[in-house]
Amino acid sequence: MTNRVRHAGYDEQQIDYIYDSRGLFIYRSFLSDEEIAAAKNCCGSLSFMPEVWAPEQLRASDIANRPDYLGELNVRLRDHGITHRLVGYPARLLESYALDRKCGRLDLHGGASEFLVGGETIDISAKSWVQHQRLYSLRLKVIIYLDDVLDQNAGRFLYIEGSHKASFSFHRAFRGGRSTAHELTRTLELRAGDAIWLNEALLHGAESKISQGRRRLLAYSYGPAFMSNWVELGATSASQDKGYFPVETEQGSDG
Repeated sequence: MTNRVRHAGYDEQQIDYIYDSRGLFIYRSFLSDEEIAAAKNCCGSLSFMPEVWAPEQLRASDIANRPDYLGELNVRLRDHGITHRLVGYPARLLESYALDRKCGRLDLHGGASEFLVGGETIDISAKSWVQHQRLYSLRLKVIIYLDDVLDQNAGRFLYIEGSHKASFSFHRAFRGGRSTAHELTRTLELRAGDAIWLNEALLHGAESKISQGRRRLLAYSYGPAFMSNWVELGATSASQDKGYFPVETEQGSDG
């Protein structure tokens, strides 16, 4: 029997199952303490700006192009066995950024069944599928936490179970957002150094952050070599509301 490559205690077929069924795969302690410190040091020199669609959250873009640890991390993630396996094709970088969220919550976004703004066209830019026991993901995001986020007040990562496989728009089916979909809502408790390989077809966001602690993370998105990114398509601030952002601003509360 051929030995399978193992990552984070799981073999490749187990990772396939977890990612396909849950829409994400968690790699605990992906970064060492020294690597976390190096990433935080690099973040200290970044120019963060408020998000257009979430002003409480600060973003620094294009971190993969930096000649420091953040650039090295891009190469490591792009060539990682998990990335290669889940994308299914030779991977290319689509997007990279760092986030620093001070307060507030993050609306649900992503979703392969969501409608584009102003029409009935379904967004399939993040679609994934299985063919002959192989996974293919058009948009795979690797999120690496640099701070512990262990309770609700810290703004835990939140996602809608099964949404990466849904054929119906969550935002149209549940007009009140997460407040009317308790049974579908799942949260994750993550420590600094934990990494998530996230299917962008999965609707995800975060709980309200009211704690004083920091919540920093790094994000690198990958797709097949033939995929374009929004910058190459000439996206403007107006057209960024299209694609895999929700049609309507999510209503309701975290509860």
